[in-house]
Amino acid sequence: MSMARASLLLRRKHTVGSVSLIQRRFASHDSHAHDEHHDDTHYSREAGFSTPFWRNTVLLSLLAVGFYKWAPSPNQDVYLTRWLAQYMTPSEIWAAINEKHLLLSQEASDNTILQADAKRPNVHRYRYPQILDTGSPHLQPVGRVADMSSTTVRSG
Repeated sequence: MSMARASLLLRRKHTVGSVSLIQRRFASHDSHAHDEHHDDTHYSREAGFSTPFWRNTVLLSLLAVGFYKWAPSPNQDVYLTRWLAQYMTPSEIWAAINEKHLLLSQEASDNTILQADAKRPNVHRYRYPQILDTGSPHLQPVGRVADMSSTTVRSG
């Protein structure tokens, strides 16, 4: 227990006997008995087809029918169509971008598969690795010379 918490507990015990307790009132312990009198009049909503929902439905329906009747046909060259076509990226550029993305994704996939299938090389662990030091030239005693009589020098 930390020193601050222990001193807080001791201080609480000390003040309980000498000072009168003041009751705390938290929001969850507040009195729920309100003395307010609410107005009991309730207004019912309008019933029928004159509500805002039905008004909006009729207006949107009329707007959709009007647009369908007077809208230009798909084969007409309208100003809005020309303006949108001016700022659109040609399909050849999108095809090149998609092909490049496909190749890069395939390369990343191949690299991931290569790394996932990679295995560490087999290692042979000797029980006594000191045996490898027996042929070392550094472990030969002083004065001992290797037999060089059977060696021949090759020319280049």
